[in-house]
Amino acid sequence: MNFANIITLTTDFGLQDPYVGQMKGAILKRNITARIIDLTHGISPHDVLGAAVAIQTSYRYFPKGTIHLVVVDPGVGSQRGILAATGDDQLFIAPDNGLLTLLAMNNKIEAVHRVENSSLFPSEVSGTFHGRDIMAPIAAALASGLPLDKVGPETTFTKCVQLDIPEPVIDKESITGQVMHIDHFGNIRTTINTRHLSRFQPSNFAGIRIGDHTIDSILSTYAEHPGGELIALIDSSGYLELAVNRGNAAKLTGCRPGDKVVVLIKDEE
Repeated sequence: MNFANIITLTTDFGLQDPYVGQMKGAILKRNITARIIDLTHGISPHDVLGAAVAIQTSYRYFPKGTIHLVVVDPGVGSQRGILAATGDDQLFIAPDNGLLTLLAMNNKIEAVHRVENSSLFPSEVSGTFHGRDIMAPIAAALASGLPLDKVGPETTFTKCVQLDIPEPVIDKESITGQVMHIDHFGNIRTTINTRHLSRFQPSNFAGIRIGDHTIDSILSTYAEHPGGELIALIDSSGYLELAVNRGNAAKLTGCRPGDKVVVLIKDEE
C-alpha cells in the first residue's frame, strides 16, 4: 500500500498549550513536505471512545493512503503499546488503548503492526509525550515512503486492547442500544444505526425511549421540529441521534455515555 503525504491529527490537547504545534514540528522535522490536517483537538480529556468515534466517522472523507494520527493517550509512559494499522485504504497510528475498536467492529482493520523499531525514534523520548516523540516521527516516515513492516512486528487485532461497546440487542419488540457519544452541541449519538433499524419496516416504529423521555418519530432534519423539544434523526454517519433543535439534548435528558436507549417496535399483525 502506498501512503499519501497527508497526515491528520486527532487529539485531546486543546489549543491553549503548545502540544499540537510541537507534534507538527516533529512531523515536519522528519518530513518537511508533509501536509498536516487538524481533524480535531477538541476531544474531551482522556476520552478514548470520543476519539474512536471521531476517527471512525471521518477517515472516509480523505484520499486513499492518508495517515491518521490519533493521540488520546491516558496510559502514556506505561507498558501500553502503539499500533500502526491499515484499513479501507487508510493508515491509522494510535496507542493500543481501544482507539481503533469501532473501525474493527466495522471490519475495516486489515493489517496491524506494533510500533517497536526504536531506530525510528529520536535519541531522547519523553515518558509523557509519545505523540510527539514516537507517533509523529513514525507518521512522518511512513508518509515519506517507509514500508509499514519496518515499524515493528505484525500482530492481530484480537491481541490488541478493545473497548467494550456492546452491539444493540434486537428482538421482536425493541432495539436496545446505548448512548455512545455526546458532541459539542449536546447531540446524543447512539450505538443504533441504519443497519439495525432496517430490519424493521418504518410502519413498525413505535417510538424511542431514553430515561423518562419518549420520542414518537424519526425526522430527516433538525428544522422539521420547533426548537426546545427532543427529536430523533439519522446523523451524517448513519447513527440514530437524539437532539434538540437549537438546544442541548444531553442536558435535557441528563444522559451519559452508556445509558440505555430503546427503539420500540410494534407487533406485526
